[in-house]
Amino acid sequence: MNLPTRLVREVTGASLRQLGYWAKTDLLAPGGSHHAGRSRRYYTFHDVVAALAIVQLRKKGCPLQKIRVAIQYLQQHFPNESNSAKLSRLTLMTDGRKVYMLSKEREIFDVVSRQHVWSIALGMLVRQAKQLMDALPMEWVQKVAVEGKSYHLVVNRDPEKGEYIVQCRELPGALEQGATAEQAIANGKDAIESVLRFMKRKHHHSEAIHVKAG
Repeated sequence: MNLPTRLVREVTGASLRQLGYWAKTDLLAPGGSHHAGRSRRYYTFHDVVAALAIVQLRKKGCPLQKIRVAIQYLQQHFPNESNSAKLSRLTLMTDGRKVYMLSKEREIFDVVSRQHVWSIALGMLVRQAKQLMDALPMEWVQKVAVEGKSYHLVVNRDPEKGEYIVQCRELPGALEQGATAEQAIANGKDAIESVLRFMKRKHHHSEAIHVKAG
């Protein structure tokens, strides 16, 4: 599933400022789906793994420029969630100039013994990302703006089907669903617009009847 920035902060521990800076400088540009006319960022599962890797490398004291080399390699060679099984068997290592993706203990020892490197067990990050994402709240409220006004969408996640259902607090008739959270929220905004159009037509119709009656 794709996650909005708010939930990625909860999963990775990265601040809003950090995620914004990483996106702006292309250290970690969110790869989730975007909808026309909407600037909200969404992160894929692999984006979350990459964000966890950045956080861990920073904790180990790896300079940001060297982290960039490692993350670019990770995203270029393992861009899809279908590679998670292979990714989980690898250890990412970098000396700042080269990046090593190794699975055998002997290979890892050879690299470590020859030079100073920063390393991350990607299998641990994959498991951590899955556990943290599975532990996300089943329900939350998403504030959205439609026609210059604020509305609140109650978002529910179905863990079995992996789908999302949204309903507007202010307009209960605005009820929608989607395969991802962002899709459901986008559909929810469209539903709000539809309900508002219906209410306007109904209001105009009532006024027209009142005028005729008068």
